[in-house]
Amino acid sequence: IPQHILNDEGERAALAEALHITFENSLLYPVPTTSASGEEITAIPDLKFDKLLDSLSRLVPRFQFDLPPYFINNARALSTLEGIAKSLDPSFNVLTIMYPYALNRLLQNPSQSPVVERTLQSLIRSTDGRIDQQKIRRLLRDSALISGLSKRRVVWDVIKTKPGRRLTRGILGEELKMYLTGSRKRNNTQTDGQRRKRKNKWYYLEL
Repeated sequence: IPQHILNDEGERAALAEALHITFENSLLYPVPTTSASGEEITAIPDLKFDKLLDSLSRLVPRFQFDLPPYFINNARALSTLEGIAKSLDPSFNVLTIMYPYALNRLLQNPSQSPVVERTLQSLIRSTDGRIDQQKIRRLLRDSALISGLSKRRVVWDVIKTKPGRRLTRGILGEELKMYLTGSRKRNNTQTDGQRRKRKNKWYYLEL
């Protein structure tokens, strides 16, 4: 995307709106359902690759995207392959195929993009910056659901990569630090209480 488009507030807003409409039309979500515990089950969207390609082809000249000359041809080829796959297996979902690659790129972040890093951190942290166990459990569950793999396999796919191991160590380290800090606070509280009890006992003895 040209820099002058990004620098123009009006053009940025128009681009954001156009992308929102594009993905709204290209991703079809099934009716949301809930589990027995009342928790909403993540629905896997169906990606309409032909609609995505059509929308992107309209955005390219409008916002002057700088794309390699082979991009459109490759995208059309992928759309054709998806059509063939769906004719053989109506339940085929390209998102399940893309999952391992997307996960690896998110963890590796080869371009060291701050946007990718913020995206990764937002998936595992709460708004106050702390590790959010509920978010991690949901991410693990959704990854297993989208990929069709077991949760154990998803965890293994993460930790077998160097960035994944670094991320795992960071999460475990922060969790351990929070646990130890909480334990020390509890111990200090108990010690203060015991001191007060001892003081009270000596007070009554002196009387």
